[in-house]
Amino acid sequence: MAVQIHEVWSDLDHRLIQDSLGTLKKVTNVASVMSSIDNILRTYKGSRVMLPQFASNLRNMLFEGMTETMLKFISRDMREMIETWDDRVKIMEISLISDPDSSSVSINLDFAIRGWGDIFKYETTIRGSN
Repeated sequence: MAVQIHEVWSDLDHRLIQDSLGTLKKVTNVASVMSSIDNILRTYKGSRVMLPQFASNLRNMLFEGMTETMLKFISRDMREMIETWDDRVKIMEISLISDPDSSSVSINLDFAIRGWGDIFKYETTIRGSN
């Protein structure tokens, strides 16, 4: 018998799209955590009023030379910022694939939610001009 997990967390869908009723779509539980991760990675550090330290430096680093050392630095920054700004998340593994021609990086992230037993996957591509 499957165990149903009730709504623990909810947030607005980071894409800010409308649901069938015309209100902003809401995401819950794991999708809410993934939306939080996406928000942290896509926000420019210093752009949030009253919280200038929020976010990662990822988008600013995409124009740097993508050496192995730089990719390790980006991974470390991502881990630190995600775990700092969303204390539900424990990063298990980060894999980055750089595309210098488009100033982008593909991100594959394995993470756990503290208190839950599963490992979840988050995948996205972030471009310097997004």
